[in-house]
Order: sequence, then C-alpha cells, then structure tokens
Amino acid sequence: MYDPTNGGKPPSRLEQLGYQQQLARRLKMWEVVGLAMADVSPTMAVLFLTAGVFLVGGTFAIGANLILAVIVVLIALCLAELASMYPIAGGMYSLVRQVLPAPFSWATTFNYLIQGIVIPASIALGIVGFLKDLFPALTAPAPVIAVVLLALAVAIALTKVEVGAWATAIMVVVELIVLAIITAAALSHPRQSLADITFNPTMLSDGQLVSVGAVVMLATLAPAFNVINGYDAALGFAEEIKGGERALPRAVIISAIMACVLIVIPLVAAVVAAPDLKAFFTAPAPVVYSVEQSLGSNARVIVDVGAVIALFNAMLSLLMYFGRVAYTTGRDQLWPKTVNRSLSRLNRFHSPAAGILILAVPAAVLVFTSALDFLIIFAGAVIAAVYFCIGLAALMSRISQARETRPYRMPLWPLPPLVVIAFTGLALAMQEVKYLVAEGVLVLIALACWLGSKRWSGAPESAHEPQLDAESA
Repeated sequence: MYDPTNGGKPPSRLEQLGYQQQLARRLKMWEVVGLAMADVSPTMAVLFLTAGVFLVGGTFAIGANLILAVIVVLIALCLAELASMYPIAGGMYSLVRQVLPAPFSWATTFNYLIQGIVIPASIALGIVGFLKDLFPALTAPAPVIAVVLLALAVAIALTKVEVGAWATAIMVVVELIVLAIITAAALSHPRQSLADITFNPTMLSDGQLVSVGAVVMLATLAPAFNVINGYDAALGFAEEIKGGERALPRAVIISAIMACVLIVIPLVAAVVAAPDLKAFFTAPAPVVYSVEQSLGSNARVIVDVGAVIALFNAMLSLLMYFGRVAYTTGRDQLWPKTVNRSLSRLNRFHSPAAGILILAVPAAVLVFTSALDFLIIFAGAVIAAVYFCIGLAALMSRISQARETRPYRMPLWPLPPLVVIAFTGLALAMQEVKYLVAEGVLVLIALACWLGSKRWSGAPESAHEPQLDAESA
C-alpha cells in the first residue's frame, strides 16, 4: 500500500493509484520506443505479413495500409490519454481494467495474454526456416532449434531491462538498414505507376488482373489490421520509463507514427518495383519477389539476415512486454493466491521472471503442436478485440471519469475512440466464422474465470480501490 510519508515528495500517479514503485525507472524514452519498434518488427511486417493483404485485395493493400495508418494514429491517441492517467505496466489490460466493468477487463486479459504465448511460438518457428536457408548444414529438427532460440530470448529478457533495451535497439538499427536497402533497391527500379496502383487498384482473379471492388476493399481491411501492430508495447514499460506519465504518451505516439512510416513506405516501393503484377500476386511473399527482381541473387541473403534479426528482436520484445503484463495481473490479485505471489515477484535484476516464464513455457510446448497455424490467424481477431475495448475505454473514460487528472488529452475527442470502435468492430465482423467462434469461446473462459475469481481472490471489484503490493500478496 502507498505510504503518504514519502520523504516529503508528492506521490506519483502510480502511487496515487495504490501501486508501489517496484520496477526500476531506468529507461529513457528512446529506449522504450526502440523496444516498441522491435515488437512492431517493420522488416517482418513488410516482407511477410503483407502477403495476406495482397492475396485478398491486390494493390489495394496500399490503400488499406494508408487507411490503417490513420486508424493506428487514432488508436495511439486513445492509448496515450489512458496511459497518462494509468501509467501501469499491464499495458492495455490495465487501461481497460481501470475504466470498463470487470467482464470487459477479464475478456481483454485473456485476449491479451494469449498473444504473449502464440506469437513468440510462431516467431521462434519462423526464424528456423531463415536460419536453415542461411546455413544449410543446420539439420536439427525445427521445433528443437525454435526452443533453443526461445530460451535465448528468455535469458536476455530475465536480465536488467537496459540489457534487453540495448539488444533490441541494436537489432532495430540493423532492421532499418535492411529496410533502407530494400526500399532504395525498389525505388531504383520503378516499373509501375504509383498513381495508377493506388487510385486504380487491381487484383488477380482466375489468372486475370481485375479492378478491386468495394466488397473486396472492405475484406482487405481485416488482414491489413495485423500489419501495423505492436506499437502499444511502449505501455508495458510504463513503470520503467523516466518521466512517467508525461513521457509515456509521447513514447506511444512516436512509436505508432514510426511504425506507420517504416512499414508503408517500403510497402509502396515494393509494389512500384514489381515488374509483373501477376507474378507479384502469386508469389508466396510478394515483397520478397520484388526485392529479388531488383537485387538479383544477393536478395536472398539480405532477406534471410533481415528476417532472422527482425523475428528474434520481436520475440525478445514480446516476452519482455507480456511478461510485465502477467506480472501486473498477479499484482492485481487476479488469480489464486499462490499464482499471484509468484507473478508479482521480481528477480534480482528487477525483472518479472515468473511473468516471462509463464508465457515462455507454454510457447515452447506450442512449437511442437499442429494447432499453431490456426492460432496465428486467430491472433488477428484477438488484436481487434483488444483494440475494440480500448476504443470503448477511451470513450467511457471522458464520460464516467470526467474529473480524473489527464496529463495528456487527445485532440479531436470523441472522433478517435468512435473511429477506433467502428473500425475494429468491422475488422472483427470480417473475420471467418471459425475465428469468431474461437473468440467467443475465449471470452466465455474469461468470464468463467472472472466468476471464479470472486472465490479464489480477495481483489477489490472496483478498479479505483488500492491494489495490494507484491509483499502483501
């Protein structure tokens, strides 16, 4: 609990919310932005995550990502205002918990934490393919190599937060160099008209290029939603950033804008450089096809190196980020007492070790299963559901918590939350039925745990009552 005799210093916003400062404030804003950029992984987003968007919407992928860039900035504005009020390491889980009723909080928690298991597992397996392409002599089974890579990322994540921040920063710089090479190579060999592919988008249908209609454009928005994502990772370091609730909103907004720029520009360049749109659309990774056409035989090495670094960087950042979310759920007394006690402890490096391991262990198991492909695509529905709740929280916060202190106030309110709610609702509606069913099952499990928590946990129902610190958990 917060002790008002704090050496004469005024209480921080975190302490006003009933939390103790346990994580050490060691990170500068640029380090937090670097961690968020590692989570965004612009190299992977451009080279591989865009493939599904091109498959569905053809060259409207450009328009879809431009629209998405606007939505991302609006989401960032919502996150920035809420984070300035609630600078807690739980990220979007904490923001929803402080504003919306408990059922929304629990649904957000489960949607949020499942990403911290599924995505690192998929990333670890993804790295193996590129490593084997670089080093053909590497013949060990893919799941075994994936677990070794996951363990290496965990080892870094368990050390001081500065170590992880510097490691990710170095790898982000390498990523940016790779992206710059790709973009420069593409722009040096333009083969398509930028105006034509942007304002008269085409797609491949029955082997022929046809114009993209309105229905297809709407369908393209759902897969595009997964491309510019991860900038919210800045929130996970809310209790470790120097400057607290005043620096955090800037970190979130800068991360979102950088993500948009670093993904959209290379994406556009790759489409402009495509010598044959039919071959471009049918390629397993369309952007890689353009790079190979521009750079020739050297492209493979550049792509492989960029992909390995980008993927490992994203895995490390994700484990650090979601480990802190898990730590916060334990500190908030969500689970049975034994679980809460373990999750809310920090190791000697002031790292939430149990929070990281509770995600990494099931992720390691998951690499040996056959359900991973389904879960990766399902992650898109999960992301949309979380952002939908953020839009609701940003809207309701101004209505139900009008008197709360807001170190940062989003411009254009209520437009940002209303657009976010509408867009994420549309993205959810465009998901396939099986993924919506899976989302419904996940929500039901979350609600069942919420009901169970009334018995196993002594946590207060109100988000505004003081939370127990780790020592009293």
